[in-house]
Amino acid sequence: MLSPKPKVKAIMNDNERFIELRLPLKGLPYVALLLAACPRFGFERAFDVYRVGAERREDGSVVVIHHLPDADNIYEIDQVKEGQRLRWYAATLKGDPQLHRIRKFGAKLVAQKRMSIRQVLETFAERPTDETSQDDASRPDGGE
Repeated sequence: MLSPKPKVKAIMNDNERFIELRLPLKGLPYVALLLAACPRFGFERAFDVYRVGAERREDGSVVVIHHLPDADNIYEIDQVKEGQRLRWYAATLKGDPQLHRIRKFGAKLVAQKRMSIRQVLETFAERPTDETSQDDASRPDGGE
């Protein structure tokens, strides 16, 4: 049985606009803002820049909370699901309350400034069914 997607909640206030991403604390998850391409490591990353805290649930588990800004950015998300480390990539667009899953290849194109985030989303659109994204998410390479 596949585990559910991470909880993503769009919170759009007048003063501050952000997308809330909650990840289970298991395995020390991180959300890295991808800044640019790097020939040695693939990406220049800024780790946990938008982490705002953690929350303990009634069952004793802990969830890490990130507030991703309402801006055009790409992210690398690393977490543990069902005992396996999972790394996936996402994009946000200014004015859009959705967290869009993208492939690593698309993230590289944006980091290398060969395509914009909007072009990547149009060209390499994820298939809309939940089963597809769940299948991709369960693959070790994050669906690439």
